[in-house]
Amino acid sequence: MFVLAVVDDLLFQAKIQAAAPLGVEVRIAKTLAQAQEAWSDPAVVVVDLNAAGADPLEVVRTLRAQRPAVPIIGYGSHVQAELLAQARAAGCTTVLPRSAFVQQLPRLLAP
Repeated sequence: MFVLAVVDDLLFQAKIQAAAPLGVEVRIAKTLAQAQEAWSDPAVVVVDLNAAGADPLEVVRTLRAQRPAVPIIGYGSHVQAELLAQARAAGCTTVLPRSAFVQQLPRLLAP
């Protein structure tokens, strides 16, 4: 079982890895190509909606098309309401502001 995290921010990479339950691998991807390479059968996908190395909405659309049943969690700045709404429309199962994402991370990554 693993979590695929499309995140280029080192702080959030560390938070996600620290919150992952024992035995759950976290695979980090910074681009759509890396996400597709790492994509086999993740338990959950986490996407930083402000990732600079990838078009996060394209990542969500592409991964959603490949695996409709896999939960995709997007997070971003609370002041970017339009981006958060676009992420939902693109296929995110859950969209959260960063602060709520960090608070709920252990629950979101639980098997």
